[in-house]
Amino acid sequence: MLVKEKFFRLFFFKKIIFFLKITTTYLFTITICSADLQQNIIKKLTSTKTMTFNFQQKIEEKKEVGICFIKYPLLIKCEYKNVKGKTLISNGKSIAIIKKKYKKIYRYPIESTPLFVILDKDKVLNLIKNTRPSKIDSNTIEFEFTNKKLNKLIILFNSKNLEFKGWKTVDAYSNNVSFLITDTKINNQIVDSFFIIPKEEDL
Repeated sequence: MLVKEKFFRLFFFKKIIFFLKITTTYLFTITICSADLQQNIIKKLTSTKTMTFNFQQKIEEKKEVGICFIKYPLLIKCEYKNVKGKTLISNGKSIAIIKKKYKKIYRYPIESTPLFVILDKDKVLNLIKNTRPSKIDSNTIEFEFTNKKLNKLIILFNSKNLEFKGWKTVDAYSNNVSFLITDTKINNQIVDSFFIIPKEEDL
């Protein structure tokens, strides 16, 4: 009996050691891969000055599509394909929602919106440098940004080409919001005047 007990204890101990080695190797490999991904995303984003892309925005069950233009830092213009003639513009200080059909412009300070983080490349780069991805799968790499002034913000990158892919957040009305990007073109020339917010009388 004692011989058998010793044999099973030794066998069990070897199994534990083997399992720990496999787990440690796996975790080490994951850490290395994650670090490489982060460095490559940083390199890609650092070289990006402007972006033009199609988008699909989903707020709960409501979907909208259109085209967007980003110029770092803090400039964006999104033209929605709808009957209201909706446009979103950031001039670096204010966010304007323009509805040409009603000749109305609604302004918000950019600091009060997730775009204050999303359009500030330095903030996004710091997030990537100092935070491990919260999720990695075959299509998407996610980084989670938390801030006392903003709801949870998840910034997305494409797993294959490491390009910026969009974001997910919760709006001021507790609605789930996703903004997904496709057909991205990098570093097209865009002049700053493209992001000027018009006056209501000029609509």
